[in-house]
Amino acid sequence: MTAATGAPTAFAGISADYIRRTYEEVLGDARIGPPAQGDEKRARLAASLLIQLRVLLAHLEARAGEIPGETGKTAEHVMSRTREALALGLTRAQAPDQLHDMACLARSLLEMCRLAAVLSPGRAQPPDIETPLPHDAP
Repeated sequence: MTAATGAPTAFAGISADYIRRTYEEVLGDARIGPPAQGDEKRARLAASLLIQLRVLLAHLEARAGEIPGETGKTAEHVMSRTREALALGLTRAQAPDQLHDMACLARSLLEMCRLAAVLSPGRAQPPDIETPLPHDAP
């Protein structure tokens, strides 16, 4: 976590940077759209995202009550959509549109976790969250 914000950078051993790289691989460059994914690559990305979504969801659920106002409502919406995505299972998660949705959810959950840490800095972090998010580092 960062000294200034307490924002998490690792979730149950999965780094925030790895999560970011995974969703960016699915979403691609915003100017040109997502890259074409083969079946094997989609299966690998779907499996990674399902794990990441479970870990991020658990982390955010533990902190959601501390997020005030509209940001808290947004967190609730993202968590609800994440639960729906997790219910699909690996086979359905590999469909291009579902893979894209899961990548967007991972990006949203990661940001919600960062906001939860910023909005409630006095709360102790879980022991596996120890280094700063790259964009929060000095």
